[in-house]
Amino acid sequence: MGPGSAPGRPISLICSPCRVRRRDWANLSDGPMGIIAERVLAYDIADFLRFRAVCRPWRRISMDPRAHGGLDRRFHPRRWVLLRERLATPNRRRFLNSSTGECIHVDIPELREHEVLALTPEGLLVLLHNQYHVRLLNPLTSQLMQLPPITMLLPSEDHHRLSDRYNFGTNFAAWGSGIADDDSTVVLCFYRLRMLGVAKPGDDRWTLLKFPDPLRTVPLMFSGRFYCVNLNGVMVLRMSPPRLEVAAKLHIQVSREGYSAHLVDNGGELMLVHRRRWHRWSYDVYRVDLATGDLVAVNSLGRERALFMGMYCSLSVPIEIFPSGSMSGDTIYLSFDAGERDDFEAYHLTDRSITPHDGYNLRESVMLPHTIVDCLALCITVGYEEHTIGYGEDLDDF
Repeated sequence: MGPGSAPGRPISLICSPCRVRRRDWANLSDGPMGIIAERVLAYDIADFLRFRAVCRPWRRISMDPRAHGGLDRRFHPRRWVLLRERLATPNRRRFLNSSTGECIHVDIPELREHEVLALTPEGLLVLLHNQYHVRLLNPLTSQLMQLPPITMLLPSEDHHRLSDRYNFGTNFAAWGSGIADDDSTVVLCFYRLRMLGVAKPGDDRWTLLKFPDPLRTVPLMFSGRFYCVNLNGVMVLRMSPPRLEVAAKLHIQVSREGYSAHLVDNGGELMLVHRRRWHRWSYDVYRVDLATGDLVAVNSLGRERALFMGMYCSLSVPIEIFPSGSMSGDTIYLSFDAGERDDFEAYHLTDRSITPHDGYNLRESVMLPHTIVDCLALCITVGYEEHTIGYGEDLDDF
């Protein structure tokens, strides 16, 4: 695709070019416009694609994402979160910018023939084609990367799981997957199957690493490294050869039923939420100090942040980007796959109180989310089939 070609995936809500002195803008020299293009790209890939869509001269002086490798982090939609809802067509999806609250609609024709296994921290989609081919898709630039077949990762006795449509979405939930910090390696995590695969695009097979013991943890790719929790502590994946090493000591209970550890990226800070049930549910928050290898107890996420926490993934957002009163800071909101969501929807860290449902119908909220909290809780929920998800209207006004 050449410098004068189309800018990439069409995105709705594209800003219109300035009608005043439009010719002067188009005829600015390459130097100033090149600097503007670089700064726009450094901020957000969606704005960069809008920039390239304005006119041919602007496309000519800016980099074409498709001329670069699909693992080039400059072109990753890292702030964009895929919302789970049906829109006008089966292949159209809505993405939320977790830093600004902006929503965009994106047509993704690849969804016709692929299952979505997860969204990576870089904003890439982990896809499966024909229950066999693993692919990584940039939903905004349409770059599609081929990875080794999933059958090269699973032992032959587990191949029957691929045809288990009832449990497919949970068995092959790939949250915790992402791009390693060498910018060339993909880490594929199947939490329920207790295995990791490591490969580069174009490789024939995965390098397999199994978890040594059952995990009660939500794994996480953070700053290009894979983290999980087992009985030895907070573990980090090291390469060459792939192995798990202790990154922080553990002084909490995670081996009992009703206990789990949730690693979260809280606005660029690695944290651990200890979920436990003893008479009632409670949640303790720790900062993972990677320099000292310790867990440091804290009593706040930051008053201006809320955490949406699920059994497979999590999402931390600044509350000021949403309408006033729609959610509270220092609050953990639960996804629909958390067992306690049957009893309450939120846990407030400041006073350890809960927000009950107040006549809540859980299934109706999944099928037809009416609030911002419901929509964000649904986007981190694993286990509900796509056809049960209704039309959320509450994010349209951002």
